[in-house]
Amino acid sequence: MDLLLWLENTSIAQAISASVWMYPTFESLHYVGLALLLGGIMLIDLRLLGYARSLPLRTMITLLPWVWVGFLVNVITGTLMFVYGASSFGTNRAFQIKLVLMALAGINALLFTIAASRSGQDWVSTGQTPITVRVIATLSMVFWLGVMTAGRWMAYV
Repeated sequence: MDLLLWLENTSIAQAISASVWMYPTFESLHYVGLALLLGGIMLIDLRLLGYARSLPLRTMITLLPWVWVGFLVNVITGTLMFVYGASSFGTNRAFQIKLVLMALAGINALLFTIAASRSGQDWVSTGQTPITVRVIATLSMVFWLGVMTAGRWMAYV
C-alpha cells in the first residue's frame, strides 16, 4: 500500500490531478488503443476459427502492427491512469482480475507465436488452422474480452 500511495504522490500523478484535461485525454486514448487492439485481435481470431474464409489469413495477419500500436497506447495510457489513482485501482478487485487476464492473454500470445513459428507457413498458406491454433484463438478472445469487461467494471466494483 505504501508503494501505491507513493505513486499517487509522484510529480506525474500530481500533474494529472491538477489538470482538468489530462485524465480524460488518457482515457479517450485508452479507448482508441482498445479499439485497435481488440478490433485487430478479434478479426484475426475469428479468421483463425474459420470465419470469413474468403479473407486470406496472410492478409489478416497484416493487422498485427495495428494491434501492437493499440497495445502500446494502452500500456502507456493505462500506466498513467493507474499512477493517478494507484491506491484505489491497486486494491480494486476488477483491476486485479484485469491484470491476471492480461497475463494469461500474454502467455496465450506466446503460445500462438510458438505455434506460428513451427507450422504457421503451412496453415497460413492453406487457410486451414490446426485445432491447437483454434483453441489459442478462442482463449485469446475470452481473455481479451475479459480484460475489457474487467476494465469497465473497475468503476463499479
